[in-house]
Amino acid sequence: MKLAILLTSGVGSQDARTVRKLTEAAREQGHGVSIFFMDDGVFLLDSMKNLAQGGAALVACAHNCYEWGVGKVERPEGVLFGGQQDWAEMVQEADRVVVFG
Repeated sequence: MKLAILLTSGVGSQDARTVRKLTEAAREQGHGVSIFFMDDGVFLLDSMKNLAQGGAALVACAHNCYEWGVGKVERPEGVLFGGQQDWAEMVQEADRVVVFG
């Protein structure tokens, strides 16, 4: 099964913890996970980048990152900068879609 997650809430939200635990559990069971960070969610990239090492695909909205200077000095390892086309492709390929924000 492939799971696509959209995370738009930022620091201080319980959504980040939920996304982390959901991703870890899904990967442990062998499921594919793709996470798209948008709006305030881009501020969570550094704290979530280790999910890429666990096999999750992480894509951040390049426009939001550029607007707020996220990744300007150093792009978090394992995170791709993309756009709405990337999110649309994630949704199309996914068996399930979950949105937090």
